[in-house]
Amino acid sequence: MYPTTIKLRWKPLRPKEWNGISEKKKGIFKNSKGIKKVPIRGGDIEGHYYLDIYADGRRKYEFIGLKTGTDGHANDETERLAKQVAAHWQDETWRVSHGFGSKIKGAIPFIDFFRSLVEGRHKSWNAVLLILENFEAARKPLNMIDIEWLTRFQEALLLSVSQNTASTYYAKIKAAFTIAIERELITSNPTNRVRGIKPESSQRTYLRKEELQALANTPCIDSETKRAFLFASYTGLRLSDVRGLTWEKYRDGRIEFKQKKTGQPEYLDLPAIAVKLVNNGREDRSQRDREQTIFTLPADGTLWTYLQSWAIGAGLTKHISFHVARHTFACMMLETTNDLYLVSKLLGHTDIKHTQVYAKIIDERKRDAMMSLPQIELT
Repeated sequence: MYPTTIKLRWKPLRPKEWNGISEKKKGIFKNSKGIKKVPIRGGDIEGHYYLDIYADGRRKYEFIGLKTGTDGHANDETERLAKQVAAHWQDETWRVSHGFGSKIKGAIPFIDFFRSLVEGRHKSWNAVLLILENFEAARKPLNMIDIEWLTRFQEALLLSVSQNTASTYYAKIKAAFTIAIERELITSNPTNRVRGIKPESSQRTYLRKEELQALANTPCIDSETKRAFLFASYTGLRLSDVRGLTWEKYRDGRIEFKQKKTGQPEYLDLPAIAVKLVNNGREDRSQRDREQTIFTLPADGTLWTYLQSWAIGAGLTKHISFHVARHTFACMMLETTNDLYLVSKLLGHTDIKHTQVYAKIIDERKRDAMMSLPQIELT
């Protein structure tokens, strides 16, 4: 176990300017106020303070957002604040390493706070944690995160993942600050002052009626995969919810379940074709174990292979997945009802903006239909 050490450092904003200063003057800056071994600080040089942190056998540098300028008197106050920040870090590190609780609200390093939230949450939280571990300023105290830090982290996200994924990951950062507010660790949310990462408009793959019919007419390597996919196409359920359906949740053409993604309780009255897919030609359910799953599906990798093989056999050029089944259901319902709010509720969306993308798909189909009208010659 390596001991953790934290030292306050200062470095000039423009190293060349610092190099032009005599060693004698540098010595004056080093020993300002006659105090020995204080961090180097330029009395009239632009620069910034940072923490030299050695922990777990690794060295990291953490900029704390305090800068010096050309005003020596202002720099004296900045130096005092920098020393105070370093003292808080040292005190907090000692308390945490010896099993004591946090003495200073919000002084916990952001990455440590975020790590404490990950367990039991969606796997995307773990993905964000991995990026944070490679982010140089991740150990900045929670209560000192500012616009500059958030902007730099957004840049790190966009260098690591796609824009849509970065948008999702940044939302976890915002959620972490919301939790910090609820726990009274901080008094204001810095993410409210920074524009988030806007997702790109993504293309939703869905199946037209004739494509869905072609799949229904085509045998699949695994009949359970075929049955479950067609069921999802007529209910809009996610794969996780299809996997979790038991006979206990089904009664007289209705399913009652809790969405795994949102945790929201839902009920759904099934159309006749979905009921037929559930019963699979067997009406007698009296002998069935109520805790038994309705669909017995293979592991995700095998399931994906079965779906692609089935699609090729049906003459489709699209890659299909259970999300494609969900998109197909959304488009069919929107075409049938022309009610965006209703479709949003059927899909279990918490915000109607997530459903609006399907309205765009329907608009495109209307435009394509208009453009496909037969032409006549005008004289």
